Amino acid sequence: MDTQAKIAFLKRIPLLQALTAEELERLAQSAQVGIERKHQFIYEVGSLAEHVYFLRSGRIKLGSYSEDRREVFKELLCADAVFGESVLLGEGVRTEFAEVLSSSAEYLMVRCSDFMQLMHWNSRMMLSCLRHLNNRLRRMEDRLAQFLTRDARERVIHFLIEVAGKEGMRVGYETVVHDFFPQHEIASITGTSRQTVTAVLAQLRKCNLIHFDRHTILFRDVSKLA
Repeated sequence: MDTQAKIAFLKRIPLLQALTAEELERLAQSAQVGIERKHQFIYEVGSLAEHVYFLRSGRIKLGSYSEDRREVFKELLCADAVFGESVLLGEGVRTEFAEVLSSSAEYLMVRCSDFMQLMHWNSRMMLSCLRHLNNRLRRMEDRLAQFLTRDARERVIHFLIEVAGKEGMRVGYETVVHDFFPQHEIASITGTSRQTVTAVLAQLRKCNLIHFDRHTILFRDVSKLA
């Protein structure tokens, strides 16, 4: 990817709207391109925290591990998302992992020192980062609230609505999502069992609200899932 292609992509990132054209070009020149395949890790728990990442394409999962080594899902991200930004708060070693869930994922990574330099010279960029980090904290709090107030079926349905909104392609009232999740991954993300996911999907299909195969899901009308 050449510098102009990097600039065109970085312009889409809300976090970077505060940068001038010159600063954006400087950031693009320092950014490195990475590509990982499905179930590979962009970084793992315990690895050195040195970069901020910008997801150009694909889907990744952020998570950590409990004391008994059970996986704890934190967030699902798709194209144009920023991740690994905790390095800006002084994180030296990663406390979470970033795993690719799509067939592949392409991203740009910028060294923390280069990013911090931009923040030093651009106060608007500093405020933009603070807003971004606050929004991420709010999303984590919302997810915790969902686990406390929603039952397993409601969590699965909320996940389907969220994915349809983020990744779905609208065709009239219908919405299609390609490269959809295997049922065991939905169970892991929603904190339910695979049997529960299977039952919920089967019920929704029986009611003609969705149709799915191994790789694609079609929502007849997303609004009717709520």
